[in-house]
This record gives sequence, C-alpha cells and structure tokens, in this order.
Amino acid sequence: MKGLILAAGRGSRLLPISATRAKHAVPVAGTPIIARAVQALRDAGVDDIGIVTSPSSETDLRDATANSGHLTFIRQSEALGTGHAVLAAHAFLEHQPTLLYLGDNLFQDNLTPLITTLRDADAVLGVKEVPNPQAYGVAVVKGGRLLRLVEKPRTPESNLAACGVFAFRPELLEHVAELPPSDRGEIEFPQALTRLMAAGGTVRAVELGGFWSDAGTPDDLLAANTHFLSQQRPRLDGRAERSVLTGNVVIEAGAVVEDSVITGPVWIGPHALVRGATLGPFVSVGAHARVDTARLHGALIDEFARVLHPSRPLSRVLIGRHALVTAPSESGLQVVMGDRSIVRV
Repeated sequence: MKGLILAAGRGSRLLPISATRAKHAVPVAGTPIIARAVQALRDAGVDDIGIVTSPSSETDLRDATANSGHLTFIRQSEALGTGHAVLAAHAFLEHQPTLLYLGDNLFQDNLTPLITTLRDADAVLGVKEVPNPQAYGVAVVKGGRLLRLVEKPRTPESNLAACGVFAFRPELLEHVAELPPSDRGEIEFPQALTRLMAAGGTVRAVELGGFWSDAGTPDDLLAANTHFLSQQRPRLDGRAERSVLTGNVVIEAGAVVEDSVITGPVWIGPHALVRGATLGPFVSVGAHARVDTARLHGALIDEFARVLHPSRPLSRVLIGRHALVTAPSESGLQVVMGDRSIVRV
C-alpha cells in the first residue's frame, strides 16, 4: 500500500496567511498541517508516502516534514487539478493500492477502515455527515456503496460530504487518465470514481464520525487549532516562573513563561517568550514568538510573531509569521494584514 498526499495548492481562501508559504505548512496546535497528514497515513499502517508539491511549495513542505521520516517528494509542474496531481505520481505508485489524502484535511478518525474496506471494492472514499452539505461534494450512499457524487448541489440528496481521503486499486488510474478537464479547466480526481462506477466498478463509502476539517479558511484553522489543543497532554519542558498554570498546558523546551496566567488548553512553542500575559483557553503560541502584557483567547499565533501590549483583549485571532500586534501609536490606528504585517489596535 502506498500513501499519497496532494499538497501542491497555495490556498487562496487562506490569504494572506498563505501568501508567503503553502497552506499545508501552517501549524495547527504547534504541528504543521502536512505533518499531521503524514502521521495520519503512518497511523493507518502506510509507511511509503509520497507528497505532491508545486515548484513554489516544495521547500516549505520539506521544512514542515523534516521530523516526519522518509518521504518522497513529487513535483506537479502545473496546477491542473487533483487528478493531474495523482497522475504526476504514477511512477511512485508502482501499480500498488493507494491511500490518497488531500493534504489540507485534518481527521480525528484513524483511516485504517478505508484500507480494510478496499478488500471488497475497487475504490473507497471517506464521507462525513455535515450540517451544510451544499458547500461540499455530496456523496449519495446506499448500504455502504456509493451511488453518485454531486459537487456542491443546491438541493443535496444527502448530508454526507466527501471529505478528502480515498483508497483505490491501481486500475483507477486508467480512468483518471481519461478524464477531460472540468469547467474550471482542471482534472478532478473524484470524477474518476464516477467513471469507475459507470464501468461496473464498486466504490464503497466509509463514514467518519470524529472531527474533520479541510482547513480552508481562517475560521477552519481556528476550529482545528481548538480541537487539537484539546487532544494534547500537559507537559512542561520549558520554564514557568511566578505564573499560574491551570489545565492542559504544554510549554516546549526553551520557552519561558513569566508573571502570567495560563488556562489550558494552551500550547507554547520552543523558545517562545510569554510575559505578563493572560492566555487561554485554546491558544497556541508558535516557536520564537513573543507575547507581552496581552490577553488572548482562542488564538493561533505563528512563529516569530509578536503580540506586545495590545490595548484590548484579543479573541479568535490568527496572526501570521513575523507579524506584530501592538497598541496604537500617537498617530492612531494602523492596520496592515498578513504575514510580516502590523496591526495596531
């Protein structure tokens, strides 16, 4: 069994956070999305993993997975869709069954059931019950068998969303290779499942019951950050001085917390400095970031960011790398959004 993660897209819905790096490299509760994807495949028993990248995203993804063991990086020369990305990995897949993972997804469930279900099917997809199926590709399923996929229907036939993970036998690649471009000019991998069923193949659906996010928007990232912070185990490898720590708190090696009140779940990354702050719950502070005299709740602070003496509490905020959030200057408010940006509030 091969594992294949598609991570060539930049993520326009996450701009400006994704303007300077691939969205898959953005951390959630201290761990890059792409590293969580790799771990999900390893937890399912898949060790031979390829990652499809773009020329602009490969360096970010290599850095983000530096501690994830051996990986094969495959370059997709043009952004021509998920089907095109799978075909770019044809040589890597070596005519073996594949567990395919769209790299901006995050799952609580173990993915092993997709592999076991493939024993009695030609392909398998993961589905998840959602309250707003019209925003997704909708799977119509009967008795565990996929009948059809409908992309973002106005009137959904079911509330099951296709949620970005598939298992398939190598013969499916023949159908992928025959796909015409979609209306947006891309080769869409899910359409190969429709062709497979039309040819008499069996596609089964595995319903996932736990947390799932496609991490496509800032709100998605914050929700995922909240979920994975809740799953961590308390750990104190850094220093906490004259501070009160309550609940599920992780302070990584090299981090320093001084004169602060921390209410978990909170994650404070390596070599971060938190001073005179009130953090939590649901706050992650990236490596080498600095938080001074601030009150934060429900926040994702990326590496090297600085939150210095803001004049009001900050809630549900996403602050990119090297960004600065501080109090207004004498000239008044200043707002410059994005990585390496400044927000004065």
